[in-house]
Amino acid sequence: MEAAKTLSKISQDRWRWIMQGRIEGEKRDYITGINAAKREGREEGAKANAIANAKSLYANGVSVEIIAKSLGMSEDEVNGIVLEAASSK
Repeated sequence: MEAAKTLSKISQDRWRWIMQGRIEGEKRDYITGINAAKREGREEGAKANAIANAKSLYANGVSVEIIAKSLGMSEDEVNGIVLEAASSK
């Protein structure tokens, strides 16, 4: 009788251990997803900010070469931004 109780307790403990592992795994996955979304948001925000700065600098007469060096972009990227801005007017 005592052996049956012990076996039942071990089985329940194993089941709890498995379920706890699943819960912890789901929490980690959720947090990882949230952190990835935050990183993407920051990267998109930084890119949008750089584009806005490039447009503003160009509109104020700063050369494409200086804009590219200042913002860490290639001159082709800056030219693309400037052309896009000019065509949308």
